Amino acid sequence: MTTPNSKNFCGGNFQDWLEVNLLEQCNAKCSWCIERNGYHPDFHASVEVIAEEAIKTGKTNIILLGGEPLLYKELKKLIQLLVKANRKVWITTNGFLLSPKFVFENLQGITGVNISIHDFDMSRNKEITKILIDENNLILAIASMQLFEINVRMNCNVIKNHIDSASKIVEYVRWVKTIGANKIRFAELKNEEGDFVDLAEILNHKYGLNDNPFLEGCNSDCVIEDIPVNFRQMCGLQTSRRVKPEDPEQETKEVLYYDGKIYNGWQTIKKENDMETNKLEKIVKSLTGGKLSDDEVENLVALFSEVIKTEVAKTPKEIVTRVVHESSGGCCY
Repeated sequence: MTTPNSKNFCGGNFQDWLEVNLLEQCNAKCSWCIERNGYHPDFHASVEVIAEEAIKTGKTNIILLGGEPLLYKELKKLIQLLVKANRKVWITTNGFLLSPKFVFENLQGITGVNISIHDFDMSRNKEITKILIDENNLILAIASMQLFEINVRMNCNVIKNHIDSASKIVEYVRWVKTIGANKIRFAELKNEEGDFVDLAEILNHKYGLNDNPFLEGCNSDCVIEDIPVNFRQMCGLQTSRRVKPEDPEQETKEVLYYDGKIYNGWQTIKKENDMETNKLEKIVKSLTGGKLSDDEVENLVALFSEVIKTEVAKTPKEIVTRVVHESSGGCCY
């Protein structure tokens, strides 16, 4: 069994944090969104139940996620209930709904806000998210949060043709200084090979960046031009660009969903035909005694899958169903 670095999410770090999937709706449309195949319960628990379940976990830090958490209609009340229970409340948002008025009316008492903006040019950020941020309004909102002593971190996924080089990293840092945020997280994309940018490669393995984040650590911290920066790398469980650990040992983190239930890790939806592909892979590897390369196995599985699809298309029976599966390791952005 391969043991992860103790500083990793799946290595047991950040266990005093509870992630809350507050709602499924989002006003952005990022192609690589990790929740595009996410589990979305039909039932929505009351804000009182969400707060009660979060508090019962005993976790100190409660981070509100989505979807877009600022769309949650009971956000102010939820924050008040959690803060009253001496919990530190954090929110990750795309920033579109932030304004001085929204901060004043809804966010007083929280500890921090993470704003996910993936290009310092707002028109180019719109190419990624399909929403246009008003930069002047963003600056005023950040200033308002600073007045209430709310820590502001910018989240930036490094994406090909956007923030994809050392010089672009520095430009983003300088932009963050102009808008008044406190710190930055740069993160690699998960399961997106075409747009994937290797942080270790573009930054020449500085700042603790490495080629095997599962073993050597997927989180590293530094300071660039007086701004605290965190780098988040994807390991071989999240991208084919890195070595995949054999028989990995992982610790999952609890996630509270908006149905009021605690789940062991983030949940994803997997269709039955995807499950059949995994079964086919095992069969092919077994029959060939492991003599074929991964590419050859993949080609055979693709061929067999096409044959199966053709046969299924001849019958009126619908065989594709939806099944809930646990995600790996509590690994998230």
